[in-house]
Amino acid sequence: MKYYIVTNRQILTNDGVESIDTSDDGLCTDNLRFATLDSDAGPMDYELIPDKVDDGSGAYYFIGDGAQPTGSEKFFTDLATDMNSPDGGDLLVFVHGFNVDWACGISTLGEIKQRVVDPAGSPIKHLVLFSWPSCGSVLRYKSDFQDATTSGTTLGRCFQLFTEFLTEAIRNNRKDLTQCGNNIHLLCHSMGNHVLQYMVTKLVTDGNKYHDPFEEVILAAADVDNNIFDSPNAFSYLNNLCRRIHVYCNRNDLALKISSKFENPIKRLGSDGPANLNTLPSHVYVIDCTDVACKYDPGIVNKVIEHSYFAEVPEVGADIYSVLLGTNDEKITNRAKINDVKYRLLAT
Repeated sequence: MKYYIVTNRQILTNDGVESIDTSDDGLCTDNLRFATLDSDAGPMDYELIPDKVDDGSGAYYFIGDGAQPTGSEKFFTDLATDMNSPDGGDLLVFVHGFNVDWACGISTLGEIKQRVVDPAGSPIKHLVLFSWPSCGSVLRYKSDFQDATTSGTTLGRCFQLFTEFLTEAIRNNRKDLTQCGNNIHLLCHSMGNHVLQYMVTKLVTDGNKYHDPFEEVILAAADVDNNIFDSPNAFSYLNNLCRRIHVYCNRNDLALKISSKFENPIKRLGSDGPANLNTLPSHVYVIDCTDVACKYDPGIVNKVIEHSYFAEVPEVGADIYSVLLGTNDEKITNRAKINDVKYRLLAT
């Protein structure tokens, strides 16, 4: 399987050869670059796509000059071609969180693959990772927080480029790129939700004209304010970008408790869910994972912190998979219904 990677990490050049700065101290940039990686390869065996140069003509995609596509055009063309192939299917975009270096991001993508791609008959066939330059250190929270803000704006621009690509593909009658009929899902973990917050902010600021590009949006252990769904905050607009939203939370998440106590004055969304359940936008559901969050993890760090349960706990993984299959919430098993929008996962 091929992983698709979008990054705003700094690009290094040595003897004319470009590479991604995968160090823990890499600069956060507003420049988008694209790469691919075989799922069976090591994290450093990626293939960096040559950058696309804007010739200033005003036309950016499908110029028709006979040259091989580069940059975002090659990335989007290859991805759309794969999705439209006989072996194609749905796409899941993953945005990692705080304290995640390059290798860890790739490793987590592998765990997600096991949960949602590998099961027999899964409609999800493609994975995209947005790798932003987290410092990979628990001591660099403030630095990561600032970089996540910048990265969110950059990811918003990537989304705008993708919609421009699809618009130009339709205009150029490229049915091979635009009629696959498959879904695009989004999964954000931890501070990756802060990235999403600023992606949405950019789209709204620029006059959002995109409706339901995503099918399912999953917010896991979200390190954002718990009032973020209240109008006019960023996520009050999020349901305009998708069909359904699920918030996975755990009140024993130590990482979010620390974030709330020492770094952010407002309780975190990933602790107990949204502050105001009665005023949630439509199609937003809350899944309380407290009873299962540390059940299967033997590692003392994760058992105490309880922050990575979305990828490590089978009950949570199975619930997320059911959501990605499009199962109606009232029909998903191993849950106890608390009210019309909130459920509690049950330990088995």
